[in-house]
Amino acid sequence: MASRDPNQRRVMIRCPVTGRAVPTGLTADPATWAARPIGLNRVSCPECKQVHAWSKKDALLEGSAHS
Repeated sequence: MASRDPNQRRVMIRCPVTGRAVPTGLTADPATWAARPIGLNRVSCPECKQVHAWSKKDALLEGSAHS
């Protein structure tokens, strides 16, 4: 089994229904995330069972000051 890069963090959004953090399925290190262009995406929310559209402005890295 490969070891996980400790700099990699899950990209999260907030469920607009429950307000809980939801993983998007993406991971990135902070430097890559800052430089990475992210367009419109969709995620099936495990919290409310709906599909949410999101873009980079809606997302953050897990463990960041705003999570």
